[in-house]
Amino acid sequence: MSLNIVNEPWIESPFFYQILKSKKNKVFKKYAIDMHEKGYCVIDLKLSANTINNINKDIAQSLNIGDFKTNPKIYHYNKYPRIVEAWKFSKNVAQLANNIFVKKLLNYLYDSKPLPFSTINFIGGSEQPLHSDYIHFGSMPHKYLVGVWVALENTNKDNGPLTVVPGSHKLSLIDYQDLKRNKATNIKELEKNYRVYEKYIQNIIKYKKLKTKQLHIKKGQAIIWAANLLHGGVRMRNYKLTRKSQVIHFHFSKNKFNYNPGFSDPKKGLYVERKLDIVRV
Repeated sequence: MSLNIVNEPWIESPFFYQILKSKKNKVFKKYAIDMHEKGYCVIDLKLSANTINNINKDIAQSLNIGDFKTNPKIYHYNKYPRIVEAWKFSKNVAQLANNIFVKKLLNYLYDSKPLPFSTINFIGGSEQPLHSDYIHFGSMPHKYLVGVWVALENTNKDNGPLTVVPGSHKLSLIDYQDLKRNKATNIKELEKNYRVYEKYIQNIIKYKKLKTKQLHIKKGQAIIWAANLLHGGVRMRNYKLTRKSQVIHFHFSKNKFNYNPGFSDPKKGLYVERKLDIVRV
């Protein structure tokens, strides 16, 4: 009988270390341990200068001509736009979202084919408060979601690096109904719910005395984080600086159903399905 009898990623299983013994890839094992214990790992993608420059050029060009799509305003915390779906006009963005090493590693970590379905390109630091991606992207079975954040230039204490709460992926999954909020029916209601959620996260970190950690990532490196890991953007010390980066979100072929938690009520079995628009090269 398989040790991982619960329908969850094996890297989150209470039997993790027993399962790990059966895994053969020694290179990937260290990443699996980081994901299990901390909820994230840092990898070096060894991207060429041309690859990075081409992505940055494509994004700069889209900004110059004003032809780009952004996240809703409720997720913007400064002047820098969060450019979504850039893969639809940039083959370079699409190729990074389909990086072979990343997909092999994710397949190892989740025993399932990874499906890139969302890209966000950043010019500057997001300054977004700590949050879990699972409040945005739900799945059945739970936790089959990963974020991959790729630095397209060096990050440091001044340009708004990413911050994480190591181990926070082991906190309970939260729906808006857990916070006594009604299911949103429009973006205004969603914004009210999300602000309550952000405050809740601040309180839970304070109450549990959880520690945050800034990750100063070098150009070409990437952070992979688990579905429920708390993460966000540090406040920028210097707004003259940029912090170019790309995030790719992945669901997995094992998922039977993906949904939008913002407009769903899992307690009542009411879900708004998310149809995946898979990133193609």
